[in-house]
Amino acid sequence: MIDRSTDSVSLASSMFSVLGWGGLVVLLLVAGVGGTPTHAQQQEVPDSIRNDLEARNLSPDQARRRAQQLGLDLSAPAQAADEARRRGIPEARVRALLRAARAASTMDTTARSLSASDVAATGAAPPDTTPPASKPLAPDTTADGDQPSGLSYFGYNTFDSVPDAFAPSPSGPVDDSYVVGPGDELRLVVWGAPEFQYDLTVDRQGRVFVPDHGQFTAAGQTIEALRADMKQWLSQQHSGLTEDPPTVFMDLSVTRLRPLKVFVLGEVAQPGGYTVSATATAFNALYSVGGPLRRGSLRRIQVIRDGSVADTVDLYDYLAEGGQPTPVNLQGGDYIRVPVRGKTVAVTGAVGRPAYYEMADGETVRDLIEYAGGVEPDAYGADFEVRRLIPPGKREDPGASVPRRDLNFSLDAVLNGDATVPLSDADRVRIRAVPTRDDPAAASNVASAAVAGAVYQPGTYALGDSVRTVRDLLRAANGPTDAAYRQQASLIRFDENLDEAVRSVNIDSVLAGVPRANLPLVPGDSLHVRSVQSLEATRTVRITGQVRNPGPYPYRSNMTVQDLLLRGGGLADSTYLSNVLRSRADLYRESDDGRSERVRPFNLARALRGNGLADEPLRPGDRIRVYPLRAEVNPDKFVEISGAVKEPGRYDYQENLSVKDVILKANGFEEDVYLDELQIARPKAGAPGMRTLRVSLDRSPGSSGAVRFAADDTTHALQAAATVPVQHRDRVLVRSDPAYSDRDFVTLRGEVRFPGEYALEEQDEPLSSVLERAGGLTPDGYPGGGQLVRDEERFVLDLQRVLRGDEDLGLRNGDEIVIPTTPNSVSVRGNVAQEGRIKYQQGEDVDYYLERAGGVRDSTKNIYLTQATGETRKVESGWFARSPAVTDGAVIRVTKEAPPPDDQDGVDIGKTIRDVTGVLSGALTIIVLATRAFD
Repeated sequence: MIDRSTDSVSLASSMFSVLGWGGLVVLLLVAGVGGTPTHAQQQEVPDSIRNDLEARNLSPDQARRRAQQLGLDLSAPAQAADEARRRGIPEARVRALLRAARAASTMDTTARSLSASDVAATGAAPPDTTPPASKPLAPDTTADGDQPSGLSYFGYNTFDSVPDAFAPSPSGPVDDSYVVGPGDELRLVVWGAPEFQYDLTVDRQGRVFVPDHGQFTAAGQTIEALRADMKQWLSQQHSGLTEDPPTVFMDLSVTRLRPLKVFVLGEVAQPGGYTVSATATAFNALYSVGGPLRRGSLRRIQVIRDGSVADTVDLYDYLAEGGQPTPVNLQGGDYIRVPVRGKTVAVTGAVGRPAYYEMADGETVRDLIEYAGGVEPDAYGADFEVRRLIPPGKREDPGASVPRRDLNFSLDAVLNGDATVPLSDADRVRIRAVPTRDDPAAASNVASAAVAGAVYQPGTYALGDSVRTVRDLLRAANGPTDAAYRQQASLIRFDENLDEAVRSVNIDSVLAGVPRANLPLVPGDSLHVRSVQSLEATRTVRITGQVRNPGPYPYRSNMTVQDLLLRGGGLADSTYLSNVLRSRADLYRESDDGRSERVRPFNLARALRGNGLADEPLRPGDRIRVYPLRAEVNPDKFVEISGAVKEPGRYDYQENLSVKDVILKANGFEEDVYLDELQIARPKAGAPGMRTLRVSLDRSPGSSGAVRFAADDTTHALQAAATVPVQHRDRVLVRSDPAYSDRDFVTLRGEVRFPGEYALEEQDEPLSSVLERAGGLTPDGYPGGGQLVRDEERFVLDLQRVLRGDEDLGLRNGDEIVIPTTPNSVSVRGNVAQEGRIKYQQGEDVDYYLERAGGVRDSTKNIYLTQATGETRKVESGWFARSPAVTDGAVIRVTKEAPPPDDQDGVDIGKTIRDVTGVLSGALTIIVLATRAFD
């Protein structure tokens, strides 16, 4: 019988050193969980905790009483955990203590043991944690509680029973790659001139003892290598082993495998420690514990070794594809962790195996269909449905039931690889089946009508009681898809002369039953419902330059740079690549507002290998330019660009380079660029010096002088720059607009209604205007003490005059305005009898406050008054001097005369006597107090 209560106390003891006194109370409680407080008191406290208590002059009973004084219930682990969190113990340690407490409680009432023979037979050790509850698990549901009826979770029933083939084997045979270790039992057989057989056990040092021959190191080698080494070793006494032909023969085999101790944790029915065979894999260990629970993952099972993930097991490789389980061989001390099930998707309808499936990152609908056994022969190829949860942040009513939206895609496009449909957690995929009805029009001459386009079930439908009108026809086709253009559909009808007539109908009006729209059908009618995409302009991407098939290509979702490069052709041919500049290609992309175009240079060779910019998603309108080898940069030729561009500097010169190309190489204009013109500094031909070319950018090339563009139109500026060529050693000068200014901000703090940062609406916006936008001052605000800080210096300002409109001040970027609370006091400091604050009295002067501070001391030199506005003045003294009035929040400073300089060569005898007297008096006081303390 195992006493797990003592184990929990031992766990508490080992953790005390890092938890401190706050944790000690909780540890004592853990030792008492599982019974009444009386039971806790009867338990023996470990010496380590008892010593820690004695260091604090406490006994275990006193510590328990201390816990009770704190209001803690010794039998309530949750309350103990709350107290531990309040005292700052980390959450992870609190959880560890609670697990130990629960283990102690369970094992005190139900102890389990397993004999050595049981271990040898099954290879399993008793679990280290609480056994599973006998109550069956409730079936999982989807996020909104609406799970498809009868749909199961794929793969979990595989572990309902443990096949003998997967039970850990305590003995061989093993293959020649098996690594021998301590605990293995080997059988050595020698025959020929000598004949003997020994069963050898590998000891803890990894050695075996062969009688009459000695010791031999066996651990750490494969059985094949060990067999060869031992043959050489034995040949020293039995030379016939190595003769040609041999006269003595030897065989070495494994008869019993060493046991391994592994731990299975996470979402399994019986987590804990298990003993398995040395040849066991993670797959065997999972069968030993009954497999993952339904809430556990089958795709991300981790083997943790030495604190890091050694391998990850994906059981779908075996369960869905019929391959071999991932052969992750285990080592002693490994942890097998089953995390919570990841992204889960349901698939129903015309598939081989409808169920819930766990999907890995990056897997799509095509992978889901393969896991489900593929589609049935009657699957409807034109369309399938994905019902997807709307994310919490996009729901109109967060309190309502969880809403979903329906998405529709082409099944044929997915199966052919022309479309990729990603999945989200809790998606429901429904593969429709073709309706199993005979075609009335083909079987007989029964009247029919057809519907095509953006509907869920296009086809031909017999006219009759259920299909009479356009609305009936749409309902028979399961209605229009989300991509349908609902404003107009075309009803095509043939007249008596077989001429085609078209009538437009509004789908929303049809479904609402509006008589003018819900037309009666006649035999041969055909309804065509267009999709929104078919009415949109074709979105393309383009590749130009040194490729076999330059030009535009249709844009596809998730299309990348590498996809477009391969579409261009020739770049996968090594012979063709010999004429291509591999070190450089350019990706041109318009800005989001369409006003400018930026270029992103990239290494073409790396992109073709799948590195660098290869996986960059493309946008509609993107274009890639591939250069010929003759455009290889000449390192001796260059152009320069400076000024209002993002990356000014020197760039390699290429043939046919324009000013626009140079600007794009510099990653485009800065925000303050001056777009009316730019300049090019160009060396004079055959003469020293430079000449300057002025390039106008404010008109379209070739247009009349009356046609001008806005000064900030970078698109037209780049178009004009594209017509201007540059030469070797040119320097493009892009100037900044002198009228441009960044946004200026000021900060309001203190007693204003809406403190914070405010953008200046104009240069030198008045302070009164900003205060008005901030809602003015609060009732507690004190305008007389308002401060304006500019460039880290206080600006002397009378804010009361600003608020009255008598004066104002223009603000600048970075100004800080602070409005304090009304102080109702005046501060008196310096050479006065009593420094401090004195209650403010309206209308009183400096003399009043100096008198309240006990007057000035001798050797007073000057008196200064600093009003709350920051204004400072010297107070004149004398019979005829007038004492100035003091405002609320003012500061009065009284300075004193500087003392005469000390005699550096002489000694102040008086000061020395005073210092010695003070020391003696202090010592005498200590002696008297000490004597009284021991009387």
